Amino acid sequence: MFSAKAPRFTGLKKVEGKPVAVLLAGRAWDEEPMFIIRYTQEGFDLQDVVNMLSTSELYRESELVQLITGKSIRTIKRLLKEPKPTRLGQQQSMFAFQYAHALEFASEVFHGQARAEEWLNKATKWLNGYRPVELIENPLGYQVVNTYLYRMKH
Repeated sequence: MFSAKAPRFTGLKKVEGKPVAVLLAGRAWDEEPMFIIRYTQEGFDLQDVVNMLSTSELYRESELVQLITGKSIRTIKRLLKEPKPTRLGQQQSMFAFQYAHALEFASEVFHGQARAEEWLNKATKWLNGYRPVELIENPLGYQVVNTYLYRMKH
């Protein structure tokens, strides 16, 4: 699905911080799913999603950018220049959260983001040969990846 040498979403200013915190742009969630449900129903601001993407070398692959945002890189760049902020739809906002949360949880389990990104992009026997990053878009796949990470952590 995703090639190792995919084009990158370039020209982004790297934003520091944990992916979920960057995506939420200072809004609280305290691991409470109801906050995320409300935020995704409202739709995340495209700029916040792009900022989250900038925290990850892996997530800057064009195929992932398009999957997470539902928009081409060219369209994203055009929309970011417009004065009125663009909000993603509910489904794309949920994808963005799932990717941010998976990266953050994997970073915790693997004691660093570089190792987490390496794991997310590597086929895993326990996931039937899928790369975790390939499963995160699907709600059940996201749950399977989180379960696997939880088992590794504990």
